[in-house]
Amino acid sequence: MGIVDFSIFPHLDNLLCPENTMAGAEKWAAEIAGPAYAIDDETAITVTDGTVDVVSEGQWKLFL
Repeated sequence: MGIVDFSIFPHLDNLLCPENTMAGAEKWAAEIAGPAYAIDDETAITVTDGTVDVVSEGQWKLFL
């Protein structure tokens, strides 16, 4: 196990990363084990004492 028990698909819908679409994130998440977040550049994830919080003014999605 890593530092956290989830994966991150970063730069969602960033023009400089045209392959990082929600459809791409959904396909990626279906191929991995465990929870995963797709987050745009206006989103951060904090983990404090094992509690995960999403801080966002943008777009994000949790895949379980």
